[in-house]
Amino acid sequence: MADEGGGLYGTAAQRRSQAAALASEEATRRTPGAVFAARMPGTDDPERFGWDRIAQILRAEGAITFRMVGVETCTEVERRLAELGSTIAWWDVFEGSRDEIADACDGILAGTRDDLVRLEPPPGGEARFFEAVQEFLAGAGVAPFPARALSGGSGPAMLSVLGDPRDGSVVATAFSHFPYNRFSPHHSTAWAGLVAVREDFRGRGVGARVNASMLRAAVTGLGAFRVQEFARKTNTASCRMIESCGLRPRRDVRSGIAQPSGSGSFTR
Repeated sequence: MADEGGGLYGTAAQRRSQAAALASEEATRRTPGAVFAARMPGTDDPERFGWDRIAQILRAEGAITFRMVGVETCTEVERRLAELGSTIAWWDVFEGSRDEIADACDGILAGTRDDLVRLEPPPGGEARFFEAVQEFLAGAGVAPFPARALSGGSGPAMLSVLGDPRDGSVVATAFSHFPYNRFSPHHSTAWAGLVAVREDFRGRGVGARVNASMLRAAVTGLGAFRVQEFARKTNTASCRMIESCGLRPRRDVRSGIAQPSGSGSFTR
């Protein structure tokens, strides 16, 4: 379900979290420990951000993302969340430097493909374009971002969309932006994600290609010094795809989404 304010999209809970992230965007950019995750509030330093604030967000919005948490403190984060009646689903972190990513992605992008076309928002049809991307992500089980973030209205961003040349329909997406503020040690690192491929195009290298296209633009067009992606270690296909694009697992940190106990998974 779409919403005009900021281009929100998804379930009522997802739109509520997106609205909270957009409403607090300016404050997030100037608050130590805060992360602008676009589809929900976030923190990369819960002690600086404050557990009272975390508790308030969980009560009001039902979700908050924890980014780049040291593995040695994950158990303490889990304990504090349990006291708040919440749990966290962790993802592994993959990260690469500008040069590593450029080298790997250039190899993936070498040559042309006649089964794919790059899709761009048409003049006057921007709103419908971003809604089509959101609809595609939701259908793939990926919690969408608000259109304001996808379009770059919330800061520098790169959205890569590949389509079927037969009818112009969306077949793959990937997205990158800068979620960390100037107080974070990751402030020059871009986050990448929202990688999804339509079922009938899977197994053809499309995921790696759309991811590589987005990553290459993140380190050139956006000027990211490093880029990170998250994946569940059980999703071996995604992990392999991310590594093929020049990112490597970081064993010292994890990222995840916290929700009240008993909540369904926020995203795939």
